[in-house]
Amino acid sequence: MALALEIVTPDGVAWHNADVSSVTLPATSGEIEILAGHIPLITMLNAGAVGVVAKGREENIAIDKGYARIMGDVVSVLTEAAVNVEKLDISDIERAKEEALKAIEDAKKNRIDDDEIERLEAIARFSIAQQLAKGKKKS
Repeated sequence: MALALEIVTPDGVAWHNADVSSVTLPATSGEIEILAGHIPLITMLNAGAVGVVAKGREENIAIDKGYARIMGDVVSVLTEAAVNVEKLDISDIERAKEEALKAIEDAKKNRIDDDEIERLEAIARFSIAQQLAKGKKKS
Protein backbone atom coordinates (compact mmCIF):
# COMPACT_ATOMS: atom_id res chain seq x y z
CA MET A 1 0.00 0.00 0.00
CA ALA A 2 1.45 3.40 -1.00
CA LEU A 3 0.94 6.99 0.05
CA ALA A 4 0.17 9.88 -2.25
CA LEU A 5 2.05 13.08 -1.41
CA GLU A 6 1.24 16.52 -2.74
CA ILE A 7 3.04 19.72 -1.78
CA VAL A 8 1.04 22.82 -2.69
CA THR A 9 2.22 26.45 -2.68
CA PRO A 10 0.34 29.62 -3.65
CA ASP A 11 1.78 29.07 -7.16
CA GLY A 12 0.21 25.60 -7.45
CA VAL A 13 1.36 22.01 -6.99
CA ALA A 14 5.12 22.08 -6.38
CA TRP A 15 5.61 18.33 -5.97
CA HIS A 16 3.41 15.25 -6.38
CA ASN A 17 3.95 11.50 -6.26
CA ALA A 18 1.25 8.86 -5.84
CA ASP A 19 3.68 6.00 -5.04
CA VAL A 20 5.44 7.01 -1.81
CA SER A 21 6.54 4.57 0.91
CA SER A 22 7.04 7.13 3.69
CA VAL A 23 7.00 10.87 4.34
CA THR A 24 8.88 12.65 7.12
CA LEU A 25 7.49 16.04 8.07
CA PRO A 26 9.03 18.90 10.12
CA ALA A 27 6.01 19.33 12.44
CA THR A 28 6.07 22.07 15.06
CA SER A 29 5.84 19.36 17.72
CA GLY A 30 8.83 17.46 16.26
CA GLU A 31 9.69 15.44 13.19
CA ILE A 32 7.02 12.86 12.32
CA GLU A 33 7.06 9.97 9.87
CA ILE A 34 3.93 9.06 7.95
CA LEU A 35 3.40 5.53 6.63
CA ALA A 36 0.45 3.98 4.82
CA GLY A 37 -2.53 3.51 7.12
CA HIS A 38 -1.66 6.50 9.34
CA ILE A 39 -4.50 7.92 11.41
CA PRO A 40 -6.04 11.18 10.18
CA LEU A 41 -3.98 14.17 11.27
CA ILE A 42 -3.69 17.90 10.72
CA THR A 43 -0.48 19.53 11.95
CA MET A 44 1.42 22.78 11.63
CA LEU A 45 4.83 22.55 9.97
CA ASN A 46 8.08 24.42 10.54
CA ALA A 47 10.30 25.45 7.67
CA GLY A 48 12.55 22.48 6.98
CA ALA A 49 12.92 19.28 5.00
CA VAL A 50 10.15 16.96 3.91
CA GLY A 51 11.79 13.57 3.51
CA VAL A 52 10.26 11.30 0.90
CA VAL A 53 10.99 7.64 0.16
CA ALA A 54 9.58 6.53 -3.19
CA LYS A 55 10.58 3.32 -4.97
CA GLY A 56 13.52 2.92 -2.57
CA ARG A 57 14.91 6.35 -3.46
CA GLU A 58 15.15 9.15 -0.88
CA GLU A 59 14.44 12.79 -1.72
CA ASN A 60 14.29 15.95 0.35
CA ILE A 61 12.02 18.85 -0.46
CA ALA A 62 12.67 22.11 1.39
CA ILE A 63 9.48 23.84 2.53
CA ASP A 64 8.61 27.05 4.31
CA LYS A 65 6.25 26.91 7.27
CA GLY A 66 2.79 25.58 6.60
CA TYR A 67 0.33 22.81 7.37
CA ALA A 68 -0.03 19.10 6.62
CA ARG A 69 -3.19 17.04 6.38
CA ILE A 70 -3.12 13.25 6.40
CA MET A 71 -6.40 11.62 5.36
CA GLY A 72 -6.47 8.00 4.33
CA ASP A 73 -3.28 7.46 2.39
CA VAL A 74 -3.03 11.04 1.10
CA VAL A 75 -0.54 13.49 2.60
CA SER A 76 -1.21 17.11 1.61
CA VAL A 77 1.31 19.80 2.51
CA LEU A 78 0.27 23.45 2.18
CA THR A 79 3.22 25.83 2.36
CA GLU A 80 4.36 29.25 1.21
CA ALA A 81 7.31 27.82 -0.78
CA ALA A 82 8.84 24.47 -1.73
CA VAL A 83 11.81 23.31 -3.77
CA ASN A 84 13.51 19.97 -4.46
CA VAL A 85 17.01 20.36 -3.00
CA GLU A 86 18.61 18.26 -5.75
CA LYS A 87 18.17 21.29 -8.01
CA LEU A 88 19.98 23.64 -5.60
CA ASP A 89 23.60 24.67 -5.24
CA ILE A 90 24.63 25.14 -1.60
CA SER A 91 26.62 28.31 -2.38
CA ASP A 92 23.52 29.93 -3.93
CA ILE A 93 21.50 29.04 -0.83
CA GLU A 94 24.16 30.51 1.47
CA ARG A 95 24.33 33.70 -0.60
CA ALA A 96 20.54 34.13 -0.54
CA LYS A 97 20.47 33.60 3.22
CA GLU A 98 23.23 36.14 3.85
CA GLU A 99 21.54 38.72 1.58
CA ALA A 100 18.21 38.23 3.35
CA LEU A 101 19.76 38.51 6.82
CA LYS A 102 21.59 41.70 5.81
CA ALA A 103 18.39 43.14 4.34
CA ILE A 104 16.55 42.38 7.60
CA GLU A 105 19.25 44.14 9.59
CA ASP A 106 19.15 47.17 7.27
CA ALA A 107 15.34 47.26 7.36
CA LYS A 108 15.29 47.27 11.16
CA LYS A 109 17.91 50.06 11.30
CA ASN A 110 15.95 52.15 8.78
CA ARG A 111 12.62 51.44 10.52
CA ILE A 112 11.06 49.81 7.46
CA ASP A 113 7.45 48.67 7.97
CA ASP A 114 6.73 45.37 9.69
CA ASP A 115 5.26 43.74 6.56
CA GLU A 116 8.53 44.20 4.67
CA ILE A 117 10.55 42.84 7.60
CA GLU A 118 8.22 39.83 7.76
CA ARG A 119 8.70 39.23 4.01
CA LEU A 120 12.50 39.37 4.41
CA GLU A 121 12.36 37.03 7.41
CA ALA A 122 10.37 34.54 5.32
CA ILE A 123 13.10 34.62 2.66
CA ALA A 124 15.78 34.01 5.30
CA ARG A 125 13.74 31.23 6.94
CA PHE A 126 13.23 29.45 3.60
CA SER A 127 16.94 29.76 2.75
CA ILE A 128 17.80 28.14 6.07
CA ALA A 129 15.24 25.38 5.39
CA GLN A 130 16.90 24.76 2.02
CA GLN A 131 20.31 24.50 3.70
CA LEU A 132 18.95 22.00 6.22
CA ALA A 133 17.28 19.92 3.51
CA LYS A 134 20.41 19.98 1.32
CA GLY A 135 22.49 18.94 4.36
CA LYS A 136 20.20 15.96 4.95
CA LYS A 137 20.69 14.93 1.33
CA LYS A 138 24.47 14.69 1.80
CA SER A 139 24.20 12.30 4.74
